[in-house]
Amino acid sequence: MTTRRKKKPSWVQYVNWRMAALAAAGAGLLLYAILNILTVYSSACTYVMTDGERYETVKLYPGSIEEACEKAGFQNVQVVSQKEDDGTVYLTLKEAFDVSICTSAQTITVRTAPCTVGELLEQNGILVGANDIVTPDLDSWLSDHSEITVTRVTFQQVTETEPIPFSVEVTYSEQRLKGDQKIVTYGEEGEKSISYRVEMHDGEEVAREVVAETEVKQPVNCVVEQGIREPVSTQEIQQVQAASAQTTENKPLPSTQSGSSSGGLSTAGRSQVWSVPAGIVDDTVNKVITAGDGSSFSYSAVIDVTATAYHRIEDGGEITASGTVTDYGTIAVDPTVIPLGSRLYIVSNGGDQSWSYGPGLAEDTGGLIKGAKIDLFFMTGDEANDFGVRPAKVYILTD
Repeated sequence: MTTRRKKKPSWVQYVNWRMAALAAAGAGLLLYAILNILTVYSSACTYVMTDGERYETVKLYPGSIEEACEKAGFQNVQVVSQKEDDGTVYLTLKEAFDVSICTSAQTITVRTAPCTVGELLEQNGILVGANDIVTPDLDSWLSDHSEITVTRVTFQQVTETEPIPFSVEVTYSEQRLKGDQKIVTYGEEGEKSISYRVEMHDGEEVAREVVAETEVKQPVNCVVEQGIREPVSTQEIQQVQAASAQTTENKPLPSTQSGSSSGGLSTAGRSQVWSVPAGIVDDTVNKVITAGDGSSFSYSAVIDVTATAYHRIEDGGEITASGTVTDYGTIAVDPTVIPLGSRLYIVSNGGDQSWSYGPGLAEDTGGLIKGAKIDLFFMTGDEANDFGVRPAKVYILTD
């Protein structure tokens, strides 16, 4: 058998083969490049944007809305509507700005396009109750750097008890000598229950109104019987004098010098006067005060108060809440702060020690005397007016 050997290709054939191979490779690379171009082209997006004044078209390969706005020269804007049609995105833009929203829970800053207060609150999930207060109101349009405040308004029902003051009734008896008096019935405060509708703003009370009031305990009026019969005998005259002296029992002796002073307050015109030099020495360790006249008093407590003054308004005196006749040394107090019947010593406060009222008795009350306030009794209107309103220190004396 004869074996035939393969014939070597000629150089011409070899060149043709190489050219064919290279052509095939080039076609592949060209196809790859075309496919890449088509892929990029297919991912491109056309943006048509308007802010109501101008229109701009931007094509990005690829790109975001923010990049498109920046390329078109739109700044500080927000998209308010967006629509896509066959690879083109149509955007409506409006100016954007910062607005702060303050509630009881937090304060936030949000970026928004022009809208109303109500719309912005709704967009941010902030609900407004029917009684809540929104400033500016919900229909107001916002502008740059606007501030919205939402105040939460709630209502509560509160019931409190308050005392009912008793009145003082005075009866006049011809069976008693002038100046003689007797408490027939001692007064007792009543009590009432009051229901309030309390308005709260962000948890703080701002107003209240009475919705119901019920008397729980009726007050008992103080009844004082005063004598009006003129004395006719020496014995009766002495009885009247003794009754007059009884009203100043346990008080310092009256001044014998008309026109003298007690801490800068005139003593002229008083029928009964305590002459107390201004200033005291306070032994805080032993709780003893010593007045300028050498008299000393033990005390249990000290209270800083505001002192006012009142005076006798009619002949024969004025009856106190305790049923006694007012006199120099009568002091009106708030019984919830200073119990009625307490013995007191009143001096100036503030370090000057420019005046002293001296010792007195808490035996009267007043509608305006509430809390750390006292009302000092004077015999004349001029003295009360001269006193006015002063800071004072009250020493509550021990028995």
